[in-house]
Amino acid sequence: MPKYKKSQSLLRDSFNFPTFSDLPENPANGVNLEYYDGCLDKFEPKKHWCFLGEIVDSVGLERVTLRVKDKDGLIGTIRLYTDDGGKALDPQIEKGHTVAVLYGEQHCFTDMTVGIRVEDASNIKIIPCSLEQLLKASDDVAVLREGQPTHCGSCGKADCKALVGVQWFTTKTWGKCRECFSF
Repeated sequence: MPKYKKSQSLLRDSFNFPTFSDLPENPANGVNLEYYDGCLDKFEPKKHWCFLGEIVDSVGLERVTLRVKDKDGLIGTIRLYTDDGGKALDPQIEKGHTVAVLYGEQHCFTDMTVGIRVEDASNIKIIPCSLEQLLKASDDVAVLREGQPTHCGSCGKADCKALVGVQWFTTKTWGKCRECFSF
């Protein structure tokens, strides 16, 4: 069982923003009661979580497949099984950008690799900055006092793009899951 570190910086929280190795398995393969509530055959998220990884490579033959590096530096796979095979995300996919996957689960693919299978397009988002920039922006937001100004977000600088990426996450309550988030 992984130890979860609470952090002042939201995106560094290891429960709500787990690495590949800390993601729960699909409930069909074994239920992780830290992440899921349920009975019989119906399991719902108990709390919200989101995987964050920096894109290191992508392939888009039949469906988009991303190779991403998580917060621990581990390289893993994300495959898009959305209606369009992830083609709608193609224009946003760029090495060095960050991908966010809501409610990602460890999935064993037919080629025996383990990664994240995304079936719902509203559960994935590309953020146009590196994972390091996004985490730094989260750290910066954590130390801001209420009413203190933040960057503009419209100038196009990398730090401002990261701040805009963090803002969606900071407007959410990451505790008990009453209704699932979507991008």
